[in-house]
Amino acid sequence: MLAAVLYSYLNPAIDFVRTYTGTTAAKAKEQGLLRENRRLHRKVQTSEDPGVVERAARAQGMVAEGERPAVLRGLSR
Repeated sequence: MLAAVLYSYLNPAIDFVRTYTGTTAAKAKEQGLLRENRRLHRKVQTSEDPGVVERAARAQGMVAEGERPAVLRGLSR
């Protein structure tokens, strides 16, 4: 009887540990992304060149207002 009760607590405990470790990994990834975001913001804010923002946006695949985006497939890099 005691074994059945202990067994019934096993699966929720395993799920809790998996969720906790997943959350910890997600928080670490979030912190890394926040650091990168701050670094990029400082880079843009401290630049005297007005084209820095445009180049950074284009490097991320963004297009300017009024432009039509195009996808070219099959090009070698």
